[in-house]
Amino acid sequence: MALRPKRKTGGGSQSFVERGTKGVKTLLVDSKRKRTQAFTFGCIAAVLTVVWMLQGYFTQKTYQDRFFPAIHGHYVTEISTTQPLIFPAIENAPMLKELNLRNLHTLRIDVEGNKKFVLKESDKPATEKELKEMTDKYEIVKHNYLDHGKLVYRKGSDSPEVVVVTLVDFDNYEVETLLHVVQNRVDYAQRHRYGVYTRWAQEFIPTINNQDLKESYEFLKPLMIRAAMHAFPRAKYFWFLDQDALIMRMDRSLQTQLLDQKILDLALLKNVPVVKDSNIKTYNHFVTERAEVIIPQTNEGRLDSSSFIFKSGIYSKALLDYLGDPLVRGYSWSSFSDSIAHALQWHPSFLAKTALVVPKTIASVYDPTKSTTEKAGIDDFHYIKGDFVASFEGCKARDSCAQDVELFYPLVQK
Repeated sequence: MALRPKRKTGGGSQSFVERGTKGVKTLLVDSKRKRTQAFTFGCIAAVLTVVWMLQGYFTQKTYQDRFFPAIHGHYVTEISTTQPLIFPAIENAPMLKELNLRNLHTLRIDVEGNKKFVLKESDKPATEKELKEMTDKYEIVKHNYLDHGKLVYRKGSDSPEVVVVTLVDFDNYEVETLLHVVQNRVDYAQRHRYGVYTRWAQEFIPTINNQDLKESYEFLKPLMIRAAMHAFPRAKYFWFLDQDALIMRMDRSLQTQLLDQKILDLALLKNVPVVKDSNIKTYNHFVTERAEVIIPQTNEGRLDSSSFIFKSGIYSKALLDYLGDPLVRGYSWSSFSDSIAHALQWHPSFLAKTALVVPKTIASVYDPTKSTTEKAGIDDFHYIKGDFVASFEGCKARDSCAQDVELFYPLVQK
């Protein structure tokens, strides 16, 4: 009978257990080492991130500051001023008219012979030394004209809440009329500690395609308001008032006249067509606190673009950018008011931020065929003595704009 080798009891199983235990211990040690390494690298990454963020905070440089050019208006180099009353030298109007756009701006002619005035964004303002060395008075006037568009108000937090904005035209108005229009705004702004932003309409001609001022004047308004917002970045309200209008009551602030929420709610036109015969109506439950655009509606059912208010906000700026877009501006609108009406009817977000009000608030229209005495018949549209604003809308058709300004300027109630 064959003999079998004697087995070692438990030897094989003991070796397997030992190997398994050793493997588990090794795995645990490796996992702990990996966790420690991951934690260490995570802490290092977190510390580096915090250091990078603190470095950007203390050096006052954001991502945009480092990788994008500084915010600027039409010109890269701007002139900071602590004077909230920004208006051009009106006395230069006759000389500017003599110079005309051909001598004020750069004219370019393309290969097809098309002529267009262009804006030189890199144009730097003339220094005081350079102005003193100039002997040609027309050259001085030209530099003053170009440098006026570079003015921006920068005075910390001490900024006016309201800025009165006006475009003036040196081609179609005499100096005396222009002086009365600008002085009217300045007197009112000084009375209530507002700002004034007045510029020549001709300054914006190089920024548009249709460079016929007569045809494009109305469509310069959104560009003008946007420029005013850049010049007064801390202001809250921007009131555009056409050059064919006068503020008749110096004692009334814009807040007490319209901006106060209770007064605005009374002047609000609710559940009415945006324009005559439109199926789109203003909201019946409009929240006045959210209004970023305030515009009167005339008795003919159209929007009055001679006097309106924009509040600095996301929606108001978006609407201005929309109206100022070359594609929108270049469409064959019958008027600038129609382009605004189109935006309100097709974009509910804009309509929800727009308050339509009665013209009596900021745009009472002067009608020479009606009496303006206080005893005259009162309506919500036409001017009578004691109204806040006298708008001479329609004066161009009557060829009486200058005469209307001269007639009403002495009647302004100080």
